[in-house]
Amino acid sequence: MECLLVGTRGGGGEDTLMDELIAHPPDGVRYTVVREPHESAKGARALTVWEVAYNRLVHPRIHMLHGLRAYRVSDRFDLVHVHNTASWIGSKRRTPVVMTLGGGSYYHYVQEYEGWAPHRIDALYARARRILPRLGIHNEFVSWKGLRGIAVLSEFARGFLVRAGVPADRVTVIPPGLPTPAVPVREPNPATFRFLLIGRNARRKGADLFIEAVRRLRRQGQAVEAVLVGDAAYAELEGEPGFQAFPWIDRERLYREVLPTSDALVHPARAEGFGLVVAEAMSFAMPIVVSDHGALPEIVRAGETGAVVPVDDVDALSGAMAALAADPAAAREMGARARRRFEANFSHQRHQERMKSFYLTALGGA
Repeated sequence: MECLLVGTRGGGGEDTLMDELIAHPPDGVRYTVVREPHESAKGARALTVWEVAYNRLVHPRIHMLHGLRAYRVSDRFDLVHVHNTASWIGSKRRTPVVMTLGGGSYYHYVQEYEGWAPHRIDALYARARRILPRLGIHNEFVSWKGLRGIAVLSEFARGFLVRAGVPADRVTVIPPGLPTPAVPVREPNPATFRFLLIGRNARRKGADLFIEAVRRLRRQGQAVEAVLVGDAAYAELEGEPGFQAFPWIDRERLYREVLPTSDALVHPARAEGFGLVVAEAMSFAMPIVVSDHGALPEIVRAGETGAVVPVDDVDALSGAMAALAADPAAAREMGARARRRFEANFSHQRHQERMKSFYLTALGGA
């Protein structure tokens, strides 16, 4: 199956999703990849003038939705897969087009990350509904009829689209596919329990709640340490006993040095579309403590693979962390169940199977 993959570069989880898909395509699928704006490839000509005109003249009216990627594709492609951006795809034989999303939806992004009120977001999408279909532009939320399928990472994301009027059978949940590392060997009864938080935006990821929870546990005499990765703000902790901070490290080092040496991941996010780092930590057989936001309660099973606490509740967060640190054996068993859940839901093999089925369904409707 020849597939044109129109990707994006946005840093963080978006790049991880694209990198993993390109490196581990479904069986029998060959990708031709275009990730940069105005980038062409054999059989796929970028319509640069169309893109620039739209992005300069139309896009400001529907700001906060992604700009346009436009292509004229040849018959060499069986399918076009567009990730997380509006698109215009032209072809002689009307090549089927599918779309994937990286998080919840842009509605969720604008609401949770940008702080827009619902009436303002609704006005934004009302304008998009008037504009995009008339121009033949595909979009997951307001101009989806030309798409053969939309894949999202979670039931949480699927719910956004279905409530917006997208038919339920048009939206498929396909969790991400991630590497399956060797299970690290940890001390049976560690002298110090090591908690880990990873996130580029300290406020959104709830780092302040995590820091306060760790300080409470240490004041209470529990032997705990904290590692924070991903934001320059964490450097302020330098020199404080019990804390180790990395403003940022690359993913290879994260997998080699940080994840294998931590005992539990804490992710008390205030805004989150999915939370790839949670699934990554599960692959290292760690119990997880998350907030009850977005898709996080879907990933972590409370009482089985970790704990789910209310957003912004530092008392509940510190209590869940204290319980893990007080019983390392139970924490290790939770981690083992998390690893089994990862293998069943988030491995490359499982993702490849689901994505192949998604593609074949789209082609079957051609």
